[in-house]
Amino acid sequence: MGFTPAQVGAMSLWEFMACMDGFGRANGWTMSPGGKAMSVDRMRELGIEGF
Repeated sequence: MGFTPAQVGAMSLWEFMACMDGFGRANGWTMSPGGKAMSVDRMRELGIEGF
């Protein structure tokens, strides 16, 4: 999306996800129905916090 690591670090999770959604829509990404959500434990293993 063109952000530096510092810019991403300064964003809230909501802001980052909004940017990713807009970037995806502008570039023709589509969502396939029936996808499986990542578990909270797996997100924590990856260092994703803030939920």
